Amino acid sequence: MLDPQTRQQLQTKFQQVKPQLKQRFSGVTDQDLDAGRSDPDTLIQTISQKTGQPQARVEAEIRSLVGSA
Repeated sequence: MLDPQTRQQLQTKFQQVKPQLKQRFSGVTDQDLDAGRSDPDTLIQTISQKTGQPQARVEAEIRSLVGSA
């Protein structure tokens, strides 16, 4: 689960990191990302289910993207 600060950063920078999320997680659609925009936990679950990657890996990728955005 993302910490509150990372959750806030993700929501603030969502439009910035959305293209990078699509690039890093092939198979994830704009609809998937938009559905999880307001709830990072749902976003992580959806990406994990669509890609087969563990949730911890998805969280680490999101932390990395948010930190560099």
